[in-house]
Amino acid sequence: MRPVRPPLPITFDPANTLESNDMNVETTLHSATQIAPKDHNTEALVLSCMDFRMMDPVADFLSRKGLKGKYDMVAIAGAAIGVMNDAKPAWGELFWDHVGLARDLHGIRRVIVIDHRDCGACKAFVSSDCASDRQGELEIHTKWLTDLMAEVTRRAPDLEVELFLMDLDGTVEEITC
Repeated sequence: MRPVRPPLPITFDPANTLESNDMNVETTLHSATQIAPKDHNTEALVLSCMDFRMMDPVADFLSRKGLKGKYDMVAIAGAAIGVMNDAKPAWGELFWDHVGLARDLHGIRRVIVIDHRDCGACKAFVSSDCASDRQGELEIHTKWLTDLMAEVTRRAPDLEVELFLMDLDGTVEEITC
């Protein structure tokens, strides 16, 4: 039988309460005190799609950027589309909670968002033919990625945001505003 560890002491800090985007709820960022040593910081929080085909290409890309072992990861179907869509508001809440926790526990300084081509969530939430032509697919992902960037900037103006669209072969396009 495994020993049960007591819960970590997480306290509520009203200064870190953020209003949610499309929901009439508040997403609470928690302040974690005396949980992690000061040298337990990392560079970024990465949001990517949960698609199994993308796990290795995303990890390889982040390693090439010099981030191996220097990021927290959140995988949500559709990445930016999953966070920002109205059909699954809990997914957005989950992401915002992770942003707050990653800031408090690991001192992240940036959010990296990686959408990918031929995304099933894009087909489910945006349009069943969203991947039918590459330019149209790029425009769809650019819209959702930049919408998420604007929301991160609104909620956490101190965080940098990087946006990418990845092909299934691991080729990456940076999305700039």
